[in-house]
Amino acid sequence: MPLDPLNLLKLTQLADSAFPIGAAAHSLGLETLVAEGLLSVRQLGVFLRDYLAEIGSQEGLFCRAAYRLYVAPQSDFERAWLELNRRVSALKLAREPRKASAMLGKRFLQTVCALCALEDAPRLQRARDLALASSVDIHHATAFGLVGAHIDVDEDLAVATYLQQTTLSLVSASQRLLPLGQAQAMQLLWDLKPCLLEAANKSADGSLDGPAAYCFPGLVEMAGMRHPTLPMRLFIS
Repeated sequence: MPLDPLNLLKLTQLADSAFPIGAAAHSLGLETLVAEGLLSVRQLGVFLRDYLAEIGSQEGLFCRAAYRLYVAPQSDFERAWLELNRRVSALKLAREPRKASAMLGKRFLQTVCALCALEDAPRLQRARDLALASSVDIHHATAFGLVGAHIDVDEDLAVATYLQQTTLSLVSASQRLLPLGQAQAMQLLWDLKPCLLEAANKSADGSLDGPAAYCFPGLVEMAGMRHPTLPMRLFIS
């Protein structure tokens, strides 16, 4: 089905690196890996491909699950929305990546709700208010999936766009941490597109009990845990 131009423009704005949710303040473990000499420009492409294959596939699954949840009956939606976000929290073992995801998700959903103030967006507003009242984290992946369904873009496109935004943030952080030029960064993002789509497609069955739901990215998790001990930091995480 052709994508409505207005919905495409909305999706493009939501995925822009300038969208004001604080993504530029997070390296998601990259700063620790660079500071400890575990990540270089030469290794970055392989690292990001592995990141997408593991963490990307997992987050794509939860993005997709939230997208599908948008049309659920109200009572089922409220229970499942909280459970979905609790599950994401439980699977993020390190505090820093978990809190980064929650900070970005909360700001993302709040910002979108403000943008939609003149529109009919009760499900987004209820998702925000319910999570805040229940002290449940709103994760970036779930918030993006829910909003993707609200603006009526294709499910696969919403998931792929979320992963594109995540990859862009990681490459942007790498440019501030490593001698990675603009041309190199753009080539890297271009070359990662097939890996990005592969990660998105791994979650196509939407099963929260399937293999895409579980991964143990030990290197990234440990880097997140060690991040607060760095003598000097550019990023929150």
